[in-house]
Amino acid sequence: MEVIESIKEKSEVIAISLVTYQFQLRPDEWSRYGKKGIDASLRDARYLLDYLYEAVVANEPQILISYALWADQLFKGLNLPENTMLETLECLKVIIAKEYSYLQPISNQYIDQAIDALRQNQNLTQPELSNSMLSMQAKAYIDMLLNGDRHEALKLIEQLSNQGVSVKDIYLDIFQPAQYQIGQLWLKNEISVAKEHYCTAVTQQAMSLLYPKIFTTERKGLTFVAACVGNELHEIGVRMVADFFEMDGWDTYYLGANTPADSIIKAANERHADLVGLSIALPIHRSLLRSVIEQIKPQLPPKTKIIIGGYALNQSSLNVEWFGADAYAPNALKAVEVGNSFAA
Repeated sequence: MEVIESIKEKSEVIAISLVTYQFQLRPDEWSRYGKKGIDASLRDARYLLDYLYEAVVANEPQILISYALWADQLFKGLNLPENTMLETLECLKVIIAKEYSYLQPISNQYIDQAIDALRQNQNLTQPELSNSMLSMQAKAYIDMLLNGDRHEALKLIEQLSNQGVSVKDIYLDIFQPAQYQIGQLWLKNEISVAKEHYCTAVTQQAMSLLYPKIFTTERKGLTFVAACVGNELHEIGVRMVADFFEMDGWDTYYLGANTPADSIIKAANERHADLVGLSIALPIHRSLLRSVIEQIKPQLPPKTKIIIGGYALNQSSLNVEWFGADAYAPNALKAVEVGNSFAA
């Protein structure tokens, strides 16, 4: 375990060595990016080491593989030199061999699998627009977001609701695929971060328009507290989960993004929560999720169960016991089903 922890402890110096070595290999190609390029490369190197650490801790190579495939797509969208991600992984192996050889028996098996995935041109599994009855409306909604037609997008959602389309169907068949598609466009550098944030903000506003219908369900006398842990700003998914519980008759208390453990404990106890839902979108927060659960579980009554989920946990195999949680749900529908089973 000490060897594994040294990956995290020495990540900054390893990142600096990695970027320095990579720039020295092709100085003419990389020098044109200047200091801004060096800073960006250091940030990416830190991310890479974070993902390597999480993969090793969880004994789950797919965590690093998925990141490598994702970063490869991102770098191509940014028109960086060809095979930048592949070269970065190969350079990381060189740095570890030169300066941290004691890490090789552990790190190389994970890095090699990520390299193989890139060489085999593996693709990330990405959800596509559904073939539901609302697929045409979903496409129209996405186009409105991308064109900056906020009022038209909100009007479309209101019209669908007034026509009798259920809130759940709007969430699952319009909002969810829209978020995935917008994220993919950003990854391919086809839209800016600002536009991605704008699209998310409009969807959050559209969700709020549906709240009068969400809060009409008869109450069950059960309470669900939901939060994102760590430095997580990807909050829309767990907000959707909270809304599904609300539609099922639960009272919900949504804490939002980047919620510290003590705030979760306080909210759960004050609200006499039956279920606490914790979400992470980024795999680099897996260990932090485990740590948060270790902190909050002893401070909650036995009746309060903990369920985990989020994009990061849907991308690889999962051992619920490793996190210390009571259950895992891959989506909002399953989360409500699990919550009701605990309350039965």
